[in-house]
Amino acid sequence: MPDFTIEKHNDALLRRRIKFVVEKGSMARLFRRGTSQSLQKQLFRVLQPRDISAIQTKEDYDNWIYGTVEQPEWQEFSRGKIESDRWAYFAKLINILAYEIISNRELVSESDWQRLHPFLHLPIDSYVISNITKIEPGFARIGVLKGMTKVQYRNFQEEARNIAAKHRIQETRLPPPPIWLEDAFA
Repeated sequence: MPDFTIEKHNDALLRRRIKFVVEKGSMARLFRRGTSQSLQKQLFRVLQPRDISAIQTKEDYDNWIYGTVEQPEWQEFSRGKIESDRWAYFAKLINILAYEIISNRELVSESDWQRLHPFLHLPIDSYVISNITKIEPGFARIGVLKGMTKVQYRNFQEEARNIAAKHRIQETRLPPPPIWLEDAFA
């Protein structure tokens, strides 16, 4: 009889989320062909719920995500030069997966979700940018993501956080997490 444990169940949940996101058509085309399985294994090694749950502040989250995106292992999965893809495609992938992990109450607790979701970055794509500029016409447009620098990425995330803070939730008067800007267009 197979050995069923909570740990194996949680590993399977995480692997399923990673597989779903990596193999989704719009994401799959961003990475080197033939590396999907290896990319999924690397993401599983790097994106452990226990490590993400340990994050306590927005600054800790920012440092974690910047450090994760800057890891040298992503080179083998890049379709071109890693420095052209890192802040555009790998940051987007890691952001989406961080959200998938944090929002899954089997992988993190409700209190972790409440603490962490305001820290999430906004996955950057043309659809999100277009819709944010409908809310804030002065929002910096980014024409092409490929080649985005860390400074551009950081500036985008700070501006998204400022816009989210400006558009408070009326019932609570609290700023929504920046990730909710994406929800508005889904």
